Amino acid sequence: MAVAVAAAAAAAVALVRPRPGVARLLRLVRVGLGLVALSSGCRAPAAAPEALVVLAAASLTDVLPSVVEAWREQEGSMDVVFSFDGSSRLARQVEAGAPADVIFLADALSMDAVERRGLLAPGTRGDLLGNTLVVVVPGGSAWAPQSVAELTDPRVRHLALAAERVPAGRYAREALRASLAWDAVADRVVTGSHVRTTLAWVSRGEAEAGIVYATDAAQRPGVRTALALSPDIHTPIVYPAAVLASSVHQPEARALLEFCAGEVGRARFAAAGFLPAPEAP
Repeated sequence: MAVAVAAAAAAAVALVRPRPGVARLLRLVRVGLGLVALSSGCRAPAAAPEALVVLAAASLTDVLPSVVEAWREQEGSMDVVFSFDGSSRLARQVEAGAPADVIFLADALSMDAVERRGLLAPGTRGDLLGNTLVVVVPGGSAWAPQSVAELTDPRVRHLALAAERVPAGRYAREALRASLAWDAVADRVVTGSHVRTTLAWVSRGEAEAGIVYATDAAQRPGVRTALALSPDIHTPIVYPAAVLASSVHQPEARALLEFCAGEVGRARFAAAGFLPAPEAP
């Protein structure tokens, strides 16, 4: 119950639309204690030495605390503190020296940037999950596009996308360009810091459509999935995970990753709609 309360509170914070000039809030969820703490700035706040610090892509907000709590119940392990954010922002935090133990991102490029700096524990990086993209519309909308190209319809005055610097935004733009729709919709795009912002705008009717991960669409009230995108029109969506070289809890961090990739972890992720990681080309 504590985990459910904490995750719900954290998700509520995630859906606050950011305003220009206002420092973005990172949200931290202490699993097992049900506490939510807020901290400003771009660096992940320091945690107590006995806590494992996990940095994770925003699209994992609804499922990762549940997976980690299952690990804690099985292993009787330490407390875990989460910081959820866009993958590119998390990568920059690590590069800036943010103290953390494990990182889960939503694309290979962001993890590549961290790895090139020698910030991953050798041999711990692995592709954990996959996902798909969908077009969402407000829950009360009856519009049912049959293709990505139909997003050029004049009724779509605002198309909500995550920022191009984060994976969901990059994948969405690839799909629009592959469908020859980008030029027609570019001036209608409203950009959020990550996929949760995109969902919030659509759910409130501030955008007539948006492109998000299928897993996020399934968890968000107030939106309806109108179209599933073919995975052939964008880079395969992959979630790599790794232990950070700076981790002071290497055994526990490695054990957590092994659990996430194991039978129980895979089942929990699958129940939330995530796919197995796509095979490398």
